[in-house]
Amino acid sequence: MRVAFCLFRYFPFSGLARDMLRIAQCVRARGHEVSIFTSEWQGEPANGFRTEILPVSGLSNHGRAAGYHRRLQGALKGGYDAVVGFNKIPHLDVYYAADPCYAARARYNRHPLYRLTPRYRGYRRLENSVFCQNSDTHILVLGEHAKSEFQEFYGTQDARFTLLPPTLQDHYRNPVIAGDVRARVRADAGLRDEHSLILMVGSGFRTKGVDRAIMAVAALPSARRRHARLVVVGKGKPGPFMSLANAYGVTSQVLFLGGRNDIPELMSAADILLHPAYNENTGAVLLEAMAMGLPVLTTDVCGYARYVAAADAGRVLESPFSQTALNGALDSMLCVDMSGWRRNGPRFTNQPLLFSMPNRAAETIERVASDNSQRKRGRNEFIYLSDQLHLTASEATLDSIMSMPGEVYRRAPGRRTLRIVCNDTGYFIKVHSGVGWREILKNLVSLKLPVLGAQNEWHALHLLNRNGVRAPYPLGFGTRGHNPARIESFVIMQEIRDSISLERLFEHERWSNDVSLRRNLISSLARIARVLHLNGVNHRDFYLCHFLVDKHVADNRAGSPPMPLDIVLIDLHRAQLRRRTPTRWIVKDLGGLYYSAMHINLSRNDLFRFIKAYCEQPLRAALEAPIDWNRVRRRALGLHRTGLTAES
Repeated sequence: MRVAFCLFRYFPFSGLARDMLRIAQCVRARGHEVSIFTSEWQGEPANGFRTEILPVSGLSNHGRAAGYHRRLQGALKGGYDAVVGFNKIPHLDVYYAADPCYAARARYNRHPLYRLTPRYRGYRRLENSVFCQNSDTHILVLGEHAKSEFQEFYGTQDARFTLLPPTLQDHYRNPVIAGDVRARVRADAGLRDEHSLILMVGSGFRTKGVDRAIMAVAALPSARRRHARLVVVGKGKPGPFMSLANAYGVTSQVLFLGGRNDIPELMSAADILLHPAYNENTGAVLLEAMAMGLPVLTTDVCGYARYVAAADAGRVLESPFSQTALNGALDSMLCVDMSGWRRNGPRFTNQPLLFSMPNRAAETIERVASDNSQRKRGRNEFIYLSDQLHLTASEATLDSIMSMPGEVYRRAPGRRTLRIVCNDTGYFIKVHSGVGWREILKNLVSLKLPVLGAQNEWHALHLLNRNGVRAPYPLGFGTRGHNPARIESFVIMQEIRDSISLERLFEHERWSNDVSLRRNLISSLARIARVLHLNGVNHRDFYLCHFLVDKHVADNRAGSPPMPLDIVLIDLHRAQLRRRTPTRWIVKDLGGLYYSAMHINLSRNDLFRFIKAYCEQPLRAALEAPIDWNRVRRRALGLHRTGLTAES
């Protein structure tokens, strides 16, 4: 399966970028090919992925976003089973909804005139392409609150949402930090033991509420303010906020570190995680702080703030936001014992659910890609595979199965038979790649119906197994194409292990002279032929070489009781299925069987025994049946004279 991951900009300190990469790695680990399309890539390259940079230009963010979509449409023409977007753009199969509803933010947090701007119209158009009722995009949503906002403005159907669990990266699972890390990190930041380190983590300083944090530090009583240090980590423009800190007289208390990779170490050195965001769809940093045992002070607009409250791992400020409430909460937390909050956070985050998001997202992407494949195939492609095969999603496609490696047993124009192994179990697969118009015309001129694919064998195997005739059980079938000369198809069957054909069995002279075996054989073959023909099936290659028995029959000692013959009929790719088998095709089948058994030295009584068993009537009545047994004999003798082993 080929999956395209689309992210407008990648930089390593973005939570959205990290989530994208984790999901991509999980999809790749499931055996799929992942390509990443982005307009900009910062940081180390993503090993194991095909990454394509699509440079865009424009005077505005919404103009660049639209330009990225235009470039992306051209890049995706190679054909992908699923297109997964991490920004709102049209024509996505799956959207990872990490950002909040733009229409809701514009409606509730902006002046009404804002909705007249080109920026609003551009972003609203992109969001509408994902969430409107006419869209087919499946949405991976990170909280019920976000889902309800999207449904409020777009009426998006419930069935199009998958709610993902809150998420933590694996290195926050029972994190172990060396004992000297806290002292070293604080020393590097110029902090002494009496200093309180207030940490903020997140790119997008305006949205994360850095201005609120600076004002809260400035409002601390003078003694605590002197010892407080606000450390801000993330990508953004610190200039306006340093100007604000200067205006409030706390420039020496505020430090911007930029993007960092040592967040766990910084959290181990901090006293409080402050996250007074204006809006935050999730807030994974809240869970990360809890996992590190760092008390949290946040606002309830953050999607994951409810877990802070549920775990009693800090304080959550209720809406509407009050700067006075934030100032008081920060002051009170700095002067109380926070050991209980430090214990409660790791206890809450030590649960498997919090580390399962990438797998859940990958499962949804696989399902959507599979549904897309079914829709794209329409009438042109059909595929069925039994769960018994245990194929992965990438293996369970017609192209993958048609090109499966295996041991080739037989090869003919437009067809090959091979043995494959899936999960240490052997199967046989017949692959038809198209017979060509020349073969079709040759058959039609000879008044024969050409065999165009594996469909006959698929249906014949089912019919025989339902009616008590042993045949390889069919486990998979697929077909594609309208052009009769180019139809591609396959059928997968159970392997008949440790078997030998009746033709090979009777190469042993003592078996061709064994009366008991011969009678057993006659009654079994007559019953199989009768069931076939009564159910409208004629084989067209009805020879002893296409009947298999347990190969240990050949090892049975002379004079010992004969082993029961469990006969399996194979090679039905030329079989014809009708409501009623025409007499001429019955004669051809029976004539072929008689011809292939002539070397067994069949007696006249043996032939009569077959006729009685086939008709299930006394001999006199059987000889008067509609079948002309003399025609059967002449058919066999004709094949014998010409040495043919196929239909003439």
